[in-house]
Amino acid sequence: MRILPPLSGRFGLVATLLLALAGCADPGQQACKVETAANLRLLPIDRRVAVEASLAGQPVILYIDTGTFISSVTQGAADRFDLRPGPDTHYMPLIGIGGTTFASVVRVRKLGLGHGIASPQDLPVIDLPLKASSGIPVLGLFGTDFLQNYDVDLDVPGGHFGLYQPVGCGDGVKPFDPPFFELPFRFEGSEIVVTVRLNGVSVDAILDSGATRTTIGRLDAARAGVTDADLAADQAVSVGGIDRTVVKARLHQFRSLEVGDERLDNFRFDVAGLESGKTILGFDFLRHNRVFISYARRRLFIQPASGDAVIRADPVTPPARAP
Repeated sequence: MRILPPLSGRFGLVATLLLALAGCADPGQQACKVETAANLRLLPIDRRVAVEASLAGQPVILYIDTGTFISSVTQGAADRFDLRPGPDTHYMPLIGIGGTTFASVVRVRKLGLGHGIASPQDLPVIDLPLKASSGIPVLGLFGTDFLQNYDVDLDVPGGHFGLYQPVGCGDGVKPFDPPFFELPFRFEGSEIVVTVRLNGVSVDAILDSGATRTTIGRLDAARAGVTDADLAADQAVSVGGIDRTVVKARLHQFRSLEVGDERLDNFRFDVAGLESGKTILGFDFLRHNRVFISYARRRLFIQPASGDAVIRADPVTPPARAP
């Protein structure tokens, strides 16, 4: 059993555009040039974010997942498109909420996204049910192995997804006009980790566009003053991951979650004992914010859709009770 080395994840073709970005260089400096690899309509499906791509010229759906390193294809797509293993690698380790598991690997020969065409890639097969859109089949997840090569515009409120490579723009360039705020992040493995405040207490959180709901780690909830008795009185729910592991959780209302300059008041989040132990910022955070991820600069640029620094009680219907 062999383990696949990290993928390069770079598309072989980009379109070069000259953009007048907010805060770009002064007239005496070289023009700020941005290579655009993708400029696509975002498809919010089933509390996830997805885009239309192509496989060997056929339209497919890719789900954007900042929380997973290795991009992957679903078992249904592997069967539908008759995807088979490459000559070198047949299994790959995947880390889900239940720990490490091994997945079979197939070769994807011609994956297109926006202006780009990826070279042949060996990708793991996951048994994860993902919904199609308008009759277009799902291929799988688009992860950090590709995303980390770009600046990523993940604009759920505006329905937009972009992949960019700035050239000659410098560290001072901003992706859009105010109001917005910046938040530094660090990498832990392939995870984007930021410091947030939960009920006024600092905790670490992972930005995960593949998570349908924000999930608070059990220890983080305890640090924020949530007791076992509090959780016992909350609604029981379940949390699932890429490895199909299901973890029991409780849906608890928190006084506040502060992400940079923004505060979410009286939101209800899942509380679960996850393998990583960290809190996960999911779709219920992204649906209120435009988030621009600069992997090279290790910074998030966040623009609240409402323009307000305080977002009050999420009106989303509670999930179904766990069995």
